[in-house]
Amino acid sequence: MSSNRIALAIVCAAFACAPSLAADVPIEVKSEFRQNVVKRDRLVRQLASIDSKAADAVVAGKAPVALHAQQTELQDKIDLLQLRIETMAVRWNLDIPQPPKPGSEDMDESVLSEKRIDTAFTTGHERTDRALQERCRQMLATIDYETFLVRPL
Repeated sequence: MSSNRIALAIVCAAFACAPSLAADVPIEVKSEFRQNVVKRDRLVRQLASIDSKAADAVVAGKAPVALHAQQTELQDKIDLLQLRIETMAVRWNLDIPQPPKPGSEDMDESVLSEKRIDTAFTTGHERTDRALQERCRQMLATIDYETFLVRPL
């Protein structure tokens, strides 16, 4: 309970002392914020995986003591990261993205990676098409249509 009170005091202090600097957020702060959010989301996915393993162990009739210890450790790490993210959000007026929810596509890292890869390839394909269109325009602009359309008599 005392750690929650400390966290609440830190957040309240951050609210009281923080000027509204949304437009003046340094790049380093934005980068650290994004890194912390990505790390939190990765830990949430790991925790969901360990939760599943622990449930499987209980169903199998085993006592998953080691898994429970890992769950506690990961939850503490997530809580500390979330506190850091919230403090930065309050200090710099940043929006906090929601962590992935169990059962959603966000929980599967391979689905997220596939989406990022598809986005990158789509962007590359669109750039290639634009470059090809520009080359075609340039080629068509060099054609002398008057000599091309002149019919021999």
